[in-house]
Amino acid sequence: MRDDYTRPSTSRDAFPVLASKGADGQQRLEAVPDQYWKWKQPGEPPILKKAGHLLVTMGQNNSAARLTAVASDERYVGQGWMPVTGLGTTQAKAAAVFLNSTPGRLLVMRHPGKSLGFPFYNPATWRALPIPDLDDPRIVSPLAACWEATHRETVPQFRDGYTDIRRRWDIVVCDTLGWDIDQVAELGELLAREPTVRGVAYGQWKA
Repeated sequence: MRDDYTRPSTSRDAFPVLASKGADGQQRLEAVPDQYWKWKQPGEPPILKKAGHLLVTMGQNNSAARLTAVASDERYVGQGWMPVTGLGTTQAKAAAVFLNSTPGRLLVMRHPGKSLGFPFYNPATWRALPIPDLDDPRIVSPLAACWEATHRETVPQFRDGYTDIRRRWDIVVCDTLGWDIDQVAELGELLAREPTVRGVAYGQWKA
Protein backbone atom coordinates (compact mmCIF):
# COMPACT_ATOMS: atom_id res chain seq x y z
CA MET A 1 0.00 0.00 0.00
CA ARG A 2 2.82 2.41 0.73
CA ASP A 3 4.06 3.38 -2.75
CA ASP A 4 0.77 4.08 -4.47
CA TYR A 5 -1.23 5.36 -1.51
CA THR A 6 -1.07 8.42 0.72
CA ARG A 7 -2.09 8.83 4.34
CA PRO A 8 -3.59 10.23 6.36
CA SER A 9 -6.21 11.56 4.05
CA THR A 10 -9.44 13.45 4.61
CA SER A 11 -10.53 13.54 1.00
CA ARG A 12 -13.88 12.19 -0.11
CA ASP A 13 -12.43 9.19 -1.89
CA ALA A 14 -10.26 8.09 1.04
CA PHE A 15 -10.98 4.63 2.42
CA PRO A 16 -10.76 3.31 6.00
CA VAL A 17 -7.78 1.23 7.17
CA LEU A 18 -6.97 -0.67 10.36
CA ALA A 19 -3.49 0.45 11.35
CA SER A 20 -3.26 0.76 15.13
CA LYS A 21 -1.25 -1.68 17.20
CA GLY A 22 -0.51 -2.33 20.87
CA ALA A 23 -2.26 -0.79 23.86
CA ASP A 24 -3.83 2.01 21.85
CA GLY A 25 -4.61 -0.19 18.87
CA GLN A 26 -7.63 -2.37 18.31
CA GLN A 27 -9.35 -2.57 21.69
CA ARG A 28 -12.50 -4.51 20.88
CA LEU A 29 -13.37 -7.70 19.08
CA GLU A 30 -15.09 -5.53 16.49
CA ALA A 31 -12.70 -4.00 13.95
CA VAL A 32 -12.49 -0.20 14.19
CA PRO A 33 -10.62 1.58 11.37
CA ASP A 34 -8.37 4.38 12.59
CA GLN A 35 -6.77 5.79 9.46
CA TYR A 36 -7.94 6.88 6.02
CA TRP A 37 -5.80 6.30 2.93
CA LYS A 38 -6.10 7.52 -0.63
CA TRP A 39 -5.22 5.80 -3.90
CA LYS A 40 -2.93 8.07 -5.94
CA GLN A 41 -4.18 6.82 -9.30
CA PRO A 42 -7.61 7.26 -10.89
CA GLY A 43 -10.27 4.64 -10.37
CA GLU A 44 -11.10 2.18 -7.62
CA PRO A 45 -8.20 1.37 -5.26
CA PRO A 46 -7.15 -2.20 -6.18
CA ILE A 47 -6.27 -2.98 -2.56
CA LEU A 48 -9.97 -2.95 -1.70
CA LYS A 49 -10.40 -6.21 -3.63
CA LYS A 50 -8.45 -7.83 -0.80
CA ALA A 51 -10.61 -6.41 2.00
CA GLY A 52 -12.05 -8.88 4.48
CA HIS A 53 -14.52 -9.19 7.33
CA LEU A 54 -11.74 -10.82 9.39
CA LEU A 55 -8.34 -9.23 9.96
CA VAL A 56 -5.44 -10.91 11.76
CA THR A 57 -2.34 -9.36 13.25
CA MET A 58 0.91 -9.35 11.29
CA GLY A 59 2.89 -8.59 14.44
CA GLN A 60 2.33 -7.16 17.89
CA ASN A 61 3.70 -6.65 21.37
CA ASN A 62 2.85 -9.81 23.32
CA SER A 63 2.41 -7.79 26.50
CA ALA A 64 0.76 -4.52 25.48
CA ALA A 65 -1.53 -5.75 22.69
CA ARG A 66 -5.06 -7.00 23.27
CA LEU A 67 -6.22 -9.05 20.30
CA THR A 68 -4.87 -11.36 17.63
CA ALA A 69 -7.86 -10.98 15.30
CA VAL A 70 -10.84 -8.66 14.81
CA ALA A 71 -13.99 -8.94 12.72
CA SER A 72 -16.70 -6.66 11.41
CA ASP A 73 -19.86 -6.52 9.34
CA GLU A 74 -17.87 -4.23 7.03
CA ARG A 75 -14.91 -5.36 4.94
CA TYR A 76 -11.64 -3.58 5.64
CA VAL A 77 -7.97 -3.62 4.68
CA GLY A 78 -5.17 -3.14 7.14
CA GLN A 79 -1.64 -1.88 7.67
CA GLY A 80 -0.15 -4.34 10.11
CA TRP A 81 -3.47 -6.20 10.05
CA MET A 82 -3.96 -8.75 7.27
CA PRO A 83 -7.47 -9.19 5.86
CA VAL A 84 -8.66 -12.75 5.35
CA THR A 85 -10.70 -13.04 2.19
CA GLY A 86 -13.39 -15.55 1.38
CA LEU A 87 -15.20 -15.52 4.73
CA GLY A 88 -18.72 -14.25 5.33
CA THR A 89 -19.55 -12.09 8.31
CA THR A 90 -20.71 -14.96 10.54
CA GLN A 91 -17.66 -17.07 9.73
CA ALA A 92 -15.36 -14.10 10.38
CA LYS A 93 -16.93 -13.42 13.76
CA ALA A 94 -16.65 -17.08 14.76
CA ALA A 95 -13.00 -17.17 13.68
CA ALA A 96 -12.21 -14.01 15.66
CA VAL A 97 -13.54 -15.57 18.86
CA PHE A 98 -11.53 -18.75 18.32
CA LEU A 99 -8.32 -16.91 17.43
CA ASN A 100 -8.56 -14.79 20.57
CA SER A 101 -9.27 -17.75 22.82
CA THR A 102 -6.40 -19.41 24.65
CA PRO A 103 -6.12 -22.32 22.14
CA GLY A 104 -6.18 -19.85 19.25
CA ARG A 105 -3.49 -17.65 20.74
CA LEU A 106 -1.26 -20.61 21.51
CA LEU A 107 -1.61 -21.92 17.96
CA VAL A 108 -0.66 -18.52 16.55
CA MET A 109 2.33 -18.22 18.89
CA ARG A 110 3.86 -21.50 17.68
CA HIS A 111 5.62 -19.89 14.71
CA PRO A 112 6.69 -16.36 15.60
CA GLY A 113 9.24 -14.44 13.59
CA LYS A 114 11.76 -11.87 14.79
CA SER A 115 11.46 -11.82 18.61
CA LEU A 116 9.39 -13.45 21.34
CA GLY A 117 8.42 -10.08 22.79
CA PHE A 118 7.24 -8.62 19.48
CA PRO A 119 6.63 -11.55 17.11
CA PHE A 120 5.92 -11.11 13.42
CA TYR A 121 3.42 -13.42 11.74
CA ASN A 122 3.71 -13.77 7.98
CA PRO A 123 0.93 -15.08 5.73
CA ALA A 124 2.42 -18.59 5.78
CA THR A 125 1.84 -18.73 9.55
CA TRP A 126 -1.84 -17.98 9.10
CA ARG A 127 -2.26 -20.33 6.12
CA ALA A 128 -0.91 -23.23 8.16
CA LEU A 129 -3.00 -22.45 11.24
CA PRO A 130 -5.51 -25.19 12.16
CA ILE A 131 -8.91 -23.77 12.98
CA PRO A 132 -12.40 -25.25 13.46
CA ASP A 133 -14.57 -26.00 10.43
CA LEU A 134 -16.13 -22.65 9.56
CA ASP A 135 -18.60 -24.36 7.26
CA ASP A 136 -20.18 -26.26 10.16
CA PRO A 137 -23.12 -24.26 11.58
CA ARG A 138 -22.87 -26.18 14.88
CA ILE A 139 -19.45 -24.59 15.33
CA VAL A 140 -19.97 -21.22 13.70
CA SER A 141 -23.30 -20.37 15.35
CA PRO A 142 -22.22 -20.42 19.03
CA LEU A 143 -18.87 -18.76 18.31
CA ALA A 144 -20.50 -16.00 16.28
CA ALA A 145 -23.11 -15.53 19.01
CA CYS A 146 -20.26 -15.04 21.47
CA TRP A 147 -18.81 -12.36 19.19
CA GLU A 148 -22.16 -10.57 19.19
CA ALA A 149 -22.28 -10.74 23.00
CA THR A 150 -18.75 -9.41 23.55
CA HIS A 151 -17.76 -7.30 20.53
CA ARG A 152 -18.47 -3.94 22.20
CA GLU A 153 -16.44 -4.67 25.33
CA THR A 154 -12.98 -3.18 25.75
CA VAL A 155 -10.52 -6.06 25.94
CA PRO A 156 -7.73 -5.75 28.55
CA GLN A 157 -4.12 -5.95 27.45
CA PHE A 158 -2.50 -9.38 27.40
CA ARG A 159 -0.36 -8.40 30.42
CA ASP A 160 -3.50 -7.78 32.48
CA GLY A 161 -3.89 -11.52 32.98
CA TYR A 162 -6.47 -14.18 32.30
CA THR A 163 -9.43 -11.84 32.46
CA ASP A 164 -13.15 -12.52 32.44
CA ILE A 165 -13.68 -11.89 28.75
CA ARG A 166 -10.89 -14.31 27.80
CA ARG A 167 -12.42 -17.00 30.00
CA ARG A 168 -15.81 -16.39 28.38
CA TRP A 169 -14.28 -16.93 24.94
CA ASP A 170 -12.61 -20.10 26.22
CA ILE A 171 -15.85 -21.43 27.70
CA VAL A 172 -17.68 -21.05 24.39
CA VAL A 173 -14.81 -22.57 22.41
CA CYS A 174 -14.61 -25.54 24.79
CA ASP A 175 -18.38 -26.07 24.88
CA THR A 176 -18.51 -25.94 21.09
CA LEU A 177 -15.55 -28.23 20.40
CA GLY A 178 -15.97 -30.60 23.34
CA TRP A 179 -12.76 -29.59 25.09
CA ASP A 180 -12.06 -29.51 28.82
CA ILE A 181 -12.50 -25.93 30.07
CA ASP A 182 -10.49 -26.63 33.23
CA GLN A 183 -7.46 -27.64 31.19
CA VAL A 184 -7.82 -24.72 28.80
CA ALA A 185 -8.34 -22.25 31.66
CA GLU A 186 -5.16 -23.57 33.29
CA LEU A 187 -3.31 -22.92 30.03
CA GLY A 188 -4.83 -19.44 29.94
CA GLU A 189 -3.50 -18.71 33.42
CA LEU A 190 -0.05 -20.06 32.50
CA LEU A 191 0.03 -18.01 29.31
CA ALA A 192 -0.85 -14.86 31.24
CA ARG A 193 2.12 -15.48 33.57
CA GLU A 194 4.66 -15.94 30.77
CA PRO A 195 7.38 -13.26 31.13
CA THR A 196 6.94 -12.03 27.56
CA VAL A 197 3.22 -11.61 28.23
CA ARG A 198 3.18 -10.37 31.81
CA GLY A 199 6.11 -8.07 31.22
CA VAL A 200 8.23 -9.23 34.17
CA ALA A 201 10.29 -12.32 34.96
CA TYR A 202 8.92 -15.23 36.96
CA GLY A 203 8.92 -14.39 40.66
CA GLN A 204 9.37 -10.68 40.05
CA TRP A 205 6.91 -8.40 41.81
CA LYS A 206 4.47 -6.42 39.71
CA ALA A 207 1.92 -3.84 40.84
